[in-house]
Amino acid sequence: MKTEDAFPRAAPAATDTAPRTTSLPAEGARRLMAGIKAIRAGASARTGAEDLRHIKRLSLLGRAFSALGYATSALGPNPISMILIALGRFARWVVVAHPVLHKAYDGVAGGDPAWNSRTFARGRRSLWDWFDWLDADAWQAQHNVSHHCYTGDERDPDRVAVNMAWLKSKPKLVRALALFLTACTWKWLYYGPATRSALRKRRERAAEASTEGRERAAWSPSVLLDREMLLRSYLPYALVHFVLLPLAFLPLGRWAALGVLVNSVAAELLSNLHSFAVIAPTHTGLDIPIFEGAARSREEYYVRQIVGSVNYESPSRAADFLHGYMGYQIEHHLWPDLPLRQYPEVAREVEALCREVGLPYRRDSVWRRITEMVRAVISDEEVQATRVAISDAGARRAGRKNGGGLELASLHG
Repeated sequence: MKTEDAFPRAAPAATDTAPRTTSLPAEGARRLMAGIKAIRAGASARTGAEDLRHIKRLSLLGRAFSALGYATSALGPNPISMILIALGRFARWVVVAHPVLHKAYDGVAGGDPAWNSRTFARGRRSLWDWFDWLDADAWQAQHNVSHHCYTGDERDPDRVAVNMAWLKSKPKLVRALALFLTACTWKWLYYGPATRSALRKRRERAAEASTEGRERAAWSPSVLLDREMLLRSYLPYALVHFVLLPLAFLPLGRWAALGVLVNSVAAELLSNLHSFAVIAPTHTGLDIPIFEGAARSREEYYVRQIVGSVNYESPSRAADFLHGYMGYQIEHHLWPDLPLRQYPEVAREVEALCREVGLPYRRDSVWRRITEMVRAVISDEEVQATRVAISDAGARRAGRKNGGGLELASLHG
């Protein structure tokens, strides 16, 4: 399969609306599936107690950032405290909650509820494990199922450029400003409502919303009127972080309390901006395809995960942490339930496998990917849909329920 077919470099002319087609020969598809199975088997064999120790160290680092940030906030508003608190919040969500809720540590957690996907951040544990705008069950319904099972197609709720396509009719300055404001607030105005909506639909066993309806629901300030969101997410989070915590510092003086409030609010904006900057670009760019319809086989499903994702160049463990381990997005989409420590190792194997079967394996600097994401949103160009063709009549079909997604959903739920 040609790289330029999988990653269109330029948008088509307005009159060229036919989707591009990329193909993988039958033998290549078989080697791909065998390689994916073998790499996973090796990673599973290596997984053990050290993986649990690894995530605990990352968790402790995030909590240390938070503690130091609040402690220094007593000195008053300052950028160091803002950054430290922001890093702590980023770590709890992207570095800790994300893999734990993907069941990455269920096999090594033993009886510890802090690392088990069924008990993590549930009930009272949410106050300590992951107290956020987002609910653990809602996150799993939206992210683990809707995004991972339908990556890049019409049912994927996280297609940033598609969700913000309404901006194409606005002046470019307005597009840029809207993108920046979205990046600073996306946990409240997008992920909070989108995850709640996904959980509600899952419980009601309703059909997925259309792309158009999702755009209006997910990217509009009107979500602030959602009573469930207000009572179960917005108000509790705001009360603790922006009222109770500042009041706890009041005995040290009004300046200390004001410092906690200002630093906490600023950290919220920074944490949103940071997470958006490392998460959104991994699937967004004029050179990253979106897909037409549902995957028709498991082979096609895995091809989509590879060509529809991009990794970051990651020179160190510190970079991995700051990327939220999004630098291994391709591998994460192949095996969402793999512990974080395993990703650097399997990345080398996946890259070699892609070279062997002729699939593109994309890895760029985070800064270039941010640039590509911005370009996809604010330029006049649009990403064209891509059709993946596996030339093997014997390829295993994806589950046919709900357009081929429910069988795959069991892998990620």
